[in-house]
Amino acid sequence: MQNSHLIRQILRRNHNRLDTLDFIYRELASRMLSRLDYIKITPDFMLDCGSGMGYDYELLKNKYPASNIIQIDLLNEFYRRENKSTGWLKNIFSKKNPSDFIAADVLSLPLANSSVDFYYSNLLLPYLSDPVPMVKEMRRVLKVGGGFFIAGLGVDSLKELRELGLITNTFPDMHDIGDMLIAAGFSNPVVDTEYLSLDYEHLATLLQDIKLMGCGAAYGSGNYFGKNAYQELKKRIDSPVKLTLEVFVAHGWKDREQIELPEGMSAINFHRTKSGD
Repeated sequence: MQNSHLIRQILRRNHNRLDTLDFIYRELASRMLSRLDYIKITPDFMLDCGSGMGYDYELLKNKYPASNIIQIDLLNEFYRRENKSTGWLKNIFSKKNPSDFIAADVLSLPLANSSVDFYYSNLLLPYLSDPVPMVKEMRRVLKVGGGFFIAGLGVDSLKELRELGLITNTFPDMHDIGDMLIAAGFSNPVVDTEYLSLDYEHLATLLQDIKLMGCGAAYGSGNYFGKNAYQELKKRIDSPVKLTLEVFVAHGWKDREQIELPEGMSAINFHRTKSGD
């Protein structure tokens, strides 16, 4: 399944329930923005990719009032196509300045090479089955000297469900994220993690929320989770139901241009030496 198709499918089926994640998104937006206190930047042009409901954008605008910050998301495309949204979704878009928002796929940004000073993305990565194309596109649009700050879900996320015998999506280890960023040509990326612990009164709400967050569904054996299996699981767990989200945070810089070679080819570097060396 293509990543953009997955996100559109989630929006089409669940757009009227996304506000149930309000606390999670606001809490993680606040945590991520506090980390930017340690990164000294004054970007002229910044992207907020996968801006969603705009919680991070509001905080970014307050933190960098002089910056031109553009939100990138498929949500705006969905809203315009439906043209009948009400309630919280309508309120979100009534606050958006059209000049600050681009409806686009993060895997194919409608921006010129080396045009962005800072790339920000919070919790977009769980929606992507393969983050490498996004990272390559991020590098393409960043200027030399530009930086990035991205956050996603790490390997310990949903561990309680797996301990119950359920099958969940797999999440990357923070070291794998660092290796991927180095392979893409970024210099000295820093990756660390923090944890968010959630309590759910109802198992059904938990299972719904993880799908909305891009974590996919949780299944029993044979990729099936029927009514009988669900009732048996409810008998085995106590309320409230615990859920852990491991959030990895990565930042780094693009300090040089890199020539993209066809697959299977690599660059050969020649160094001139003085005669007699």
